[in-house]
Amino acid sequence: MSKPYILSYDLHSPGQRYDDVAKAIKSFGIFYIKILESTWLLRSDLSPQEMTDRLGKVVDSNDSFLVMEATNYYQGHLTQEKWKFIKENIFYR
Repeated sequence: MSKPYILSYDLHSPGQRYDDVAKAIKSFGIFYIKILESTWLLRSDLSPQEMTDRLGKVVDSNDSFLVMEATNYYQGHLTQEKWKFIKENIFYR
């Protein structure tokens, strides 16, 4: 059963393999959206440990990231398109 997750990262020099990180994140689930510069919301059947293991293969040792389950209690300042996607694909009922 899929769950909603938030994933955020900081990629430091040298390296900064943004394309590889984005490709890995997109492989975690059917629904994903980049909501901020280095923050994604996604819906996945994978556990946080499985995502960490996969993402760990494409980041450098000096990079950092966080994967955690997201709740259906949220607020923020995003575009209407992003809110619509989040409601329909991340926190659908």
